[in-house]
Amino acid sequence: MTTEERLEKLEHEIEEMKTSIRTKELCVLDDQGQERVKLAVTEDGPRLSMMDENGKPRAGMSVFKDGPRIGMTDENDKIRAYLNVAEDGPRLLMIDENGKTRVRIDVCKDGPGIRMMDENGKTRAGMSVLKDGPSLAITDESGKIRAYLSVDKDGPELDMSDENGKSRAQMNVNKDRAGLFIGDENEKIRAQMNVNKDGPRIGMTDENGEHRAIMSAGKDGPGLFMYDENGKIRTVMIVTEDVASLTMCDVNGTDRAGMNVTKDGSRLSMMDENGKPIWRAP
Repeated sequence: MTTEERLEKLEHEIEEMKTSIRTKELCVLDDQGQERVKLAVTEDGPRLSMMDENGKPRAGMSVFKDGPRIGMTDENDKIRAYLNVAEDGPRLLMIDENGKTRVRIDVCKDGPGIRMMDENGKTRAGMSVLKDGPSLAITDESGKIRAYLSVDKDGPELDMSDENGKSRAQMNVNKDRAGLFIGDENEKIRAQMNVNKDGPRIGMTDENGEHRAIMSAGKDGPGLFMYDENGKIRTVMIVTEDVASLTMCDVNGTDRAGMNVTKDGSRLSMMDENGKPIWRAP
């Protein structure tokens, strides 16, 4: 065989090798001859697999028509982490040993979100960041939201609900005040507390939404106001720098009894239906 013939044969063999590499699997072996990396092109698209020392696939990457995917498995061949990029955006799934998704992270056009599930695959907590701001939701075993925390341009807000999905407590903070609102089983606010520039205030209402008691602490001192079912003030208690006083009124709002304590002593008064004193002591 001449030199030219040998060169021609070698070039032919090289071309066959190139064709084989382009159309068949490419495998990389370790020192023990164990297959550790495999690259193949299938009908669905290219696929890269990586194996452990026992030859079990532990990580794989593929590109299909709907986007790329990466999967990672445990020693029992169960997928434990899965990342893909679809038309809506990237998604990461983290899976427990029973095949239940426990964490899911998405990034879509509205913003990123993360969900965490229990051992039954039910979502129990979720957090997202949308254009209005971040939010965190916590649910019970029935899938009902029990606590919801959000932050928008006005400030943070926390909402807590009962097992029937009724909002029972809200807390918010804005530039003017911090407030706490507690409601009954019908979602009617029955007690509230807020703090603003004038000081703290606590209010309690009845089942009809009428104010029944208000307590505040302003710059002049604390005060307590108690109302009847018709919204009439019946008792007022005020403490200032100079006096501590208690006033009780009738159904018409007229002062009928009063007691005050000053630096000079104490006094008890009783008035008639017109508010005029009829008895005092001392």
